[in-house]
Amino acid sequence: MLTANEYKEIIDSFDVENNPKYQNDEYTYCNVFAYDVSMACVTPLPDADCNNMSMLLSGNKWPYWYSVDFLNAQQRANMGRPTIAITSSHVAVVRPSESEIDPDTFTKRDVCITQAGRSLLAASTLNYGWSPYTDEWNEIRFYSWYYPSEL
Repeated sequence: MLTANEYKEIIDSFDVENNPKYQNDEYTYCNVFAYDVSMACVTPLPDADCNNMSMLLSGNKWPYWYSVDFLNAQQRANMGRPTIAITSSHVAVVRPSESEIDPDTFTKRDVCITQAGRSLLAASTLNYGWSPYTDEWNEIRFYSWYYPSEL
């Protein structure tokens, strides 16, 4: 199992904001970035576009990746568990938070992410990956890797 610091170091090692592999051209590479992070963590995601990745994860059909709510997504990332936020058109890696989270005041907007895509964000929050004022905001799903010893 990874520690939160190890997980954060893996995410940061990809230098998403400067890595030419993730620079958008006529395409964006959010799914490639999320897949690369998952492989570096030895917690493989489906190697697919966002829509297919989302469909393969839905219903907890992909081994060891399970649906969680936004609070559990952040809590698990803070424990070093690889975690993502995904819709049919975008995926972001949930990263450990730099501060303690208060479950009573923590909101979906506060989920910490790293993403490739239209915007390359090394350390941001969910509301910069998706606009809270769109229908897609309500479609965001969270998945986290569960090690066999956690099942």
